[in-house]
Amino acid sequence: RGIRDLVLVYQGGAHRPPWTPAQLAPYVSYRPRDAQSETWLFDGFLFIEFIDGRGRQYANGYKKQPARKEDWLWLLDRNFEKGVALDALEQTIAATAKRIGPPPRLRQVVLSLPEPIRGQKDWGELNGRALDFDSEPDRVAACTWHIQTALERWRMFAPKHLELAGFYWIAETSGGANALLPQLQTVIHTCKKQFFWIPYWQATGAKNWRQLGFDAAYQQPNHFFHPEVSDSRLDAACAFARANGLGMEFECDGRAIKSADVFRPRLHAYLQAFERNGVRTNSTAAYYEGGGALLQMADSSEPQIRALYDVVARWVISRQSTSPN
Repeated sequence: RGIRDLVLVYQGGAHRPPWTPAQLAPYVSYRPRDAQSETWLFDGFLFIEFIDGRGRQYANGYKKQPARKEDWLWLLDRNFEKGVALDALEQTIAATAKRIGPPPRLRQVVLSLPEPIRGQKDWGELNGRALDFDSEPDRVAACTWHIQTALERWRMFAPKHLELAGFYWIAETSGGANALLPQLQTVIHTCKKQFFWIPYWQATGAKNWRQLGFDAAYQQPNHFFHPEVSDSRLDAACAFARANGLGMEFECDGRAIKSADVFRPRLHAYLQAFERNGVRTNSTAAYYEGGGALLQMADSSEPQIRALYDVVARWVISRQSTSPN
């Protein structure tokens, strides 16, 4: 059985503090404020980053310089740093298992795979030769090196409570990578891992995600962030995902905490639309929450804000006991 509920953990960039065990706890398990019970929560964790916070980008379109080999390595260093990030997740799950027993299955991790950006000449060398990302074989070579390096780091990490499910394509459109992606799937499958993707609304390639080489894809509605976009977008996104076999992405951020009149209802609109469209029982789901909004909600002493965390957590728990069709 694959990942049912995949939460996006924004981790790596210098502009973000690394995640600690205490910060990851509300994502690993759910404890109601008024009860002693505790329940396992998300079964998948996507460690994602698109810029390094030092002027480099891991996918095209963020108005930064393309990340180099040293920046790709730096991202792995950040994710595998002792005491935080992946290690913090392992610690949190171990501590939770001591309290409530082991989870129904190992918690799954997905690691980001940077995009080798066309036109880049300064990425660096492999086997003594400078790579040129106008060359398709060089693009494949860089990604293969990154995958193999990440797998070696994972072997050294050797967690007892985590399993590496695969790799995530950071670019949210397939533009410029249609020939590359199937080759990367072959590399990833050779390593017995899977290839994940979350295209934005109406992104190039979203309909043909399987032919492109992905094993799992989730549709972004891109509704929450734009008050001018009506709730009908959510139904349209669900219909597109249903017709083309994608999972769905839930979206919110800290504006749901601060804006009770505009943005908070938009958070609830996702769950209502997902319910209307059978997502709860029939679909996989990814969860974008702005890099810490659920943590802020869980820690809030204000009942109305804490209730936002409760409603999302209970939604996830209701799904964890069912298998998607």
